[in-house]
Amino acid sequence: MKENQEYRVQWKFVTFTLVVGLIVAVFSVISDYLSFLVDGVTVLEFVIAYLAVMINSLPMWFIVAMLVGYIFARNIKKAALLGAIYTITAITFYFVIGNFYTDIPVTVTISFKELAISYVNWYGASTIGGILGGAFGYLVKKTPFALLSLLVGLILQLFVYGTSSWSDLLGIAQNVTFCLMIISIFIYLVIVKRNDRSQYFGM
Repeated sequence: MKENQEYRVQWKFVTFTLVVGLIVAVFSVISDYLSFLVDGVTVLEFVIAYLAVMINSLPMWFIVAMLVGYIFARNIKKAALLGAIYTITAITFYFVIGNFYTDIPVTVTISFKELAISYVNWYGASTIGGILGGAFGYLVKKTPFALLSLLVGLILQLFVYGTSSWSDLLGIAQNVTFCLMIISIFIYLVIVKRNDRSQYFGM
Protein backbone atom coordinates (compact mmCIF):
# COMPACT_ATOMS: atom_id res chain seq x y z
CA MET A 1 0.00 0.00 0.00
CA LYS A 2 2.77 2.42 0.96
CA GLU A 3 4.79 1.47 -2.13
CA ASN A 4 1.78 2.12 -4.37
CA GLN A 5 1.29 5.52 -2.80
CA GLU A 6 4.97 6.39 -3.29
CA TYR A 7 4.72 5.21 -6.90
CA ARG A 8 1.74 7.50 -7.52
CA VAL A 9 3.57 10.45 -5.99
CA GLN A 10 6.54 9.80 -8.25
CA TRP A 11 4.37 9.71 -11.34
CA LYS A 12 2.60 12.89 -10.29
CA PHE A 13 5.99 14.56 -9.90
CA VAL A 14 7.08 13.37 -13.34
CA THR A 15 3.83 14.63 -14.88
CA PHE A 16 4.12 17.95 -13.06
CA THR A 17 7.74 18.36 -14.11
CA LEU A 18 7.07 17.64 -17.79
CA VAL A 19 3.85 19.64 -18.11
CA VAL A 20 4.71 22.65 -15.96
CA GLY A 21 8.35 22.64 -17.08
CA LEU A 22 7.23 22.75 -20.72
CA ILE A 23 4.74 25.57 -20.05
CA VAL A 24 7.36 27.59 -18.17
CA ALA A 25 9.88 27.03 -20.97
CA VAL A 26 7.44 28.07 -23.72
CA PHE A 27 6.43 31.29 -21.97
CA SER A 28 10.05 32.04 -21.07
CA VAL A 29 11.03 31.78 -24.74
CA ILE A 30 8.07 33.99 -25.69
CA SER A 31 9.33 36.51 -23.12
CA ASP A 32 12.65 36.68 -24.97
CA TYR A 33 10.91 37.57 -28.25
CA LEU A 34 8.30 40.23 -27.52
CA SER A 35 8.90 42.29 -30.64
CA PHE A 36 5.18 42.21 -31.45
CA LEU A 37 4.62 44.77 -28.67
CA VAL A 38 6.52 47.42 -30.60
CA ASP A 39 3.90 48.01 -33.28
CA GLY A 40 0.87 48.13 -31.01
CA VAL A 41 -0.73 45.40 -28.97
CA THR A 42 -4.12 43.79 -28.56
CA VAL A 43 -5.55 42.80 -25.18
CA LEU A 44 -4.77 39.13 -25.87
CA GLU A 45 -1.19 39.92 -26.88
CA PHE A 46 -0.71 42.00 -23.74
CA VAL A 47 -2.03 39.18 -21.54
CA ILE A 48 0.30 36.69 -23.23
CA ALA A 49 3.22 39.11 -22.84
CA TYR A 50 2.37 39.69 -19.18
CA LEU A 51 2.22 35.97 -18.46
CA ALA A 52 5.48 35.47 -20.36
CA VAL A 53 7.49 38.09 -18.48
CA MET A 54 6.02 36.97 -15.16
CA ILE A 55 6.79 33.30 -15.74
CA ASN A 56 10.27 34.13 -17.03
CA SER A 57 11.15 36.08 -13.88
CA LEU A 58 13.48 34.60 -11.27
CA PRO A 59 10.85 34.81 -8.48
CA MET A 60 8.39 32.71 -10.49
CA TRP A 61 11.01 30.07 -11.33
CA PHE A 62 11.82 29.98 -7.62
CA ILE A 63 8.13 29.73 -6.68
CA VAL A 64 7.54 26.74 -8.94
CA ALA A 65 10.57 24.99 -7.42
CA MET A 66 9.09 25.76 -4.00
CA LEU A 67 5.82 24.13 -5.08
CA VAL A 68 7.74 21.00 -6.03
CA GLY A 69 9.32 20.78 -2.58
CA TYR A 70 6.03 21.60 -0.87
CA ILE A 71 3.88 19.11 -2.79
CA PHE A 72 6.10 16.12 -3.51
CA ALA A 73 8.84 15.94 -0.87
CA ARG A 74 8.77 14.16 2.49
CA ASN A 75 12.10 15.50 3.72
CA ILE A 76 14.35 18.43 2.94
CA LYS A 77 16.95 16.36 1.06
CA LYS A 78 14.34 14.99 -1.31
CA ALA A 79 12.84 18.46 -1.67
CA ALA A 80 16.22 19.83 -2.78
CA LEU A 81 16.71 16.93 -5.20
CA LEU A 82 13.25 17.20 -6.74
CA GLY A 83 13.55 20.98 -6.99
CA ALA A 84 16.83 20.59 -8.88
CA ILE A 85 15.39 17.91 -11.20
CA TYR A 86 12.38 20.07 -12.04
CA THR A 87 14.46 23.20 -12.71
CA ILE A 88 17.02 21.34 -14.83
CA THR A 89 14.17 19.85 -16.87
CA ALA A 90 12.54 23.25 -17.35
CA ILE A 91 15.78 24.95 -18.41
CA THR A 92 16.48 22.09 -20.84
CA PHE A 93 13.05 22.59 -22.42
CA TYR A 94 13.85 26.31 -22.58
CA PHE A 95 17.10 25.74 -24.47
CA VAL A 96 15.58 23.21 -26.87
CA ILE A 97 12.59 25.41 -27.72
CA GLY A 98 14.73 28.53 -27.81
CA ASN A 99 16.97 27.00 -30.48
CA PHE A 100 14.04 27.11 -32.91
CA TYR A 101 13.73 30.88 -32.40
CA THR A 102 17.39 31.85 -32.21
CA ASP A 103 18.38 33.84 -35.26
CA ILE A 104 22.16 34.15 -35.17
CA PRO A 105 23.78 35.75 -38.24
CA VAL A 106 26.03 33.41 -40.20
CA THR A 107 28.90 35.83 -39.65
CA VAL A 108 28.69 35.28 -35.90
CA THR A 109 30.53 32.22 -34.65
CA ILE A 110 30.36 30.86 -31.14
CA SER A 111 33.20 28.63 -30.02
CA PHE A 112 32.58 25.35 -28.24
CA LYS A 113 34.31 26.74 -25.15
CA GLU A 114 32.03 29.79 -25.02
CA LEU A 115 28.97 27.61 -25.53
CA ALA A 116 30.09 25.16 -22.86
CA ILE A 117 30.74 27.94 -20.34
CA SER A 118 27.34 29.43 -21.08
CA TYR A 119 25.57 26.09 -20.47
CA VAL A 120 27.58 25.42 -17.32
CA ASN A 121 26.61 28.82 -15.93
CA TRP A 122 22.94 28.41 -16.81
CA TYR A 123 22.66 24.86 -15.50
CA GLY A 124 24.71 25.68 -12.42
CA ALA A 125 22.53 28.64 -11.50
CA SER A 126 19.36 26.69 -12.29
CA THR A 127 20.45 23.75 -10.15
CA ILE A 128 21.26 25.99 -7.19
CA GLY A 129 17.95 27.82 -7.59
CA GLY A 130 16.06 24.53 -7.82
CA ILE A 131 17.76 23.14 -4.71
CA LEU A 132 17.04 26.27 -2.69
CA GLY A 133 13.51 26.57 -4.01
CA GLY A 134 12.66 22.94 -3.29
CA ALA A 135 14.19 23.12 0.20
CA PHE A 136 12.35 26.29 1.15
CA GLY A 137 9.14 24.89 -0.31
CA TYR A 138 9.42 21.91 2.01
CA LEU A 139 10.23 24.19 4.96
CA VAL A 140 7.00 26.10 4.36
CA LYS A 141 5.19 22.94 5.50
CA LYS A 142 7.10 23.15 8.77
CA THR A 143 6.86 26.90 9.27
CA PRO A 144 5.17 29.53 7.10
CA PHE A 145 8.00 31.91 7.99
CA ALA A 146 10.09 30.10 5.37
CA LEU A 147 8.16 32.37 3.00
CA LEU A 148 10.47 35.14 4.15
CA SER A 149 12.96 33.79 1.60
CA LEU A 150 10.45 34.51 -1.15
CA LEU A 151 9.62 37.89 0.35
CA VAL A 152 13.28 38.91 0.29
CA GLY A 153 13.66 37.59 -3.25
CA LEU A 154 10.71 39.62 -4.51
CA ILE A 155 12.02 42.80 -2.91
CA LEU A 156 15.50 42.24 -4.37
CA GLN A 157 13.98 41.63 -7.80
CA LEU A 158 12.23 45.00 -7.69
CA PHE A 159 15.54 46.67 -6.83
CA VAL A 160 17.27 44.83 -9.68
CA TYR A 161 14.63 45.96 -12.17
CA GLY A 162 15.04 49.53 -10.93
CA THR A 163 12.96 52.61 -11.63
CA SER A 164 13.28 52.19 -15.40
CA SER A 165 11.01 49.14 -15.23
CA TRP A 166 8.12 51.44 -14.30
CA SER A 167 8.33 53.29 -17.62
CA ASP A 168 6.08 50.98 -19.65
CA LEU A 169 2.73 49.29 -19.05
CA LEU A 170 4.12 45.76 -19.08
CA GLY A 171 6.83 46.61 -16.55
CA ILE A 172 4.29 48.37 -14.35
CA ALA A 173 1.98 45.33 -14.45
CA GLN A 174 4.81 43.00 -13.45
CA ASN A 175 6.07 45.25 -10.67
CA VAL A 176 2.57 45.78 -9.27
CA THR A 177 2.10 42.00 -9.21
CA PHE A 178 5.34 41.60 -7.26
CA CYS A 179 4.27 44.35 -4.85
CA LEU A 180 0.91 42.64 -4.29
CA MET A 181 2.70 39.35 -3.64
CA ILE A 182 5.00 41.05 -1.12
CA ILE A 183 2.06 42.65 0.68
CA SER A 184 0.10 39.37 0.69
CA ILE A 185 3.00 37.39 2.16
CA PHE A 186 3.62 40.09 4.77
CA ILE A 187 -0.05 40.20 5.82
CA TYR A 188 -0.22 36.39 5.94
CA LEU A 189 2.86 36.15 8.17
CA VAL A 190 1.53 38.88 10.47
CA ILE A 191 -1.75 36.97 10.83
CA VAL A 192 0.11 33.72 11.53
CA LYS A 193 2.30 35.44 14.12
CA ARG A 194 -0.73 37.01 15.79
CA ASN A 195 -2.56 33.66 15.92
CA ASP A 196 0.49 31.95 17.39
CA ARG A 197 0.74 34.64 20.05
CA SER A 198 -2.97 34.32 20.88
CA GLN A 199 -2.64 30.55 21.30
CA TYR A 200 0.46 31.00 23.47
CA PHE A 201 -1.42 33.28 25.87
CA GLY A 202 -4.51 31.09 25.75
CA MET A 203 -6.70 33.70 24.12
